[in-house]
Amino acid sequence: PKDARKEPAEWLWYVGEYACYHPALQGITRSLARVLRAAELDHGILYEAERNSGNDARRVGEEGLFELLRDKNTTVLSKALFNNLLSTDPHVYNTLKNEYPELNHGRHQIYHYSELLANLLERGRLKVGQKLAYQVTYHDPCYLGRYNGVYDAPRCVLKALGVKLQEMPRSRRNSFCCGGGGGRVWMEETSKVHSRPSESRVREAASLRGVQVLVVACPKDYVMFSDAVKTTGLEGRLVVKDLTELVAEAVGVGPGA
Repeated sequence: PKDARKEPAEWLWYVGEYACYHPALQGITRSLARVLRAAELDHGILYEAERNSGNDARRVGEEGLFELLRDKNTTVLSKALFNNLLSTDPHVYNTLKNEYPELNHGRHQIYHYSELLANLLERGRLKVGQKLAYQVTYHDPCYLGRYNGVYDAPRCVLKALGVKLQEMPRSRRNSFCCGGGGGRVWMEETSKVHSRPSESRVREAASLRGVQVLVVACPKDYVMFSDAVKTTGLEGRLVVKDLTELVAEAVGVGPGA
């Protein structure tokens, strides 16, 4: 990608720390890069100038650290050359959209990657080479759905890919948290609980007849649910996939393509 600090780009991809550094997510991040390249999307990143957005710091009560990160990021973003912001992580998306009031004085629209992919598929910038035959269910991330009202874009992507979507009983506004938001992804359960939220959620997905894949659109959801599939003994019954992985497979730019 371009270095948006040095040359103009239509889109600035704010990758997010979790999608960058977690070993289980790096392959998915690379898949999104291949998809954007296939769409010939004019995009750039901030490279080493991108810092943590401060979402988790604020959620665990470190308001001072959040403000420091916000101010430094806003300064970098104000000097970058781009039109629209793209985020991989709904938590980062929510923070940039709703908690960075001085971000380029509101000149730039902020999108989650599912919104961009839906648009690229609709306009024919991404072409599905082969429809996918999976039966799937989709989990609405808290910070994408309930906090920001983005429900249709991921489902439009799934429809374009040809998969059969079955909704879980708890979906859209009534979706169930993965248990990793608000800094909890690093916390151990301190009380005696019957079932972790992530375990409850994957059992709900696995209860749907014929569903093979639990589709997510959030890095933390991917990690939480992948672990929960193992701890609930559902390996071989249910696979967790990020929306990006399905798009990459359908347009022929997945790993090994």
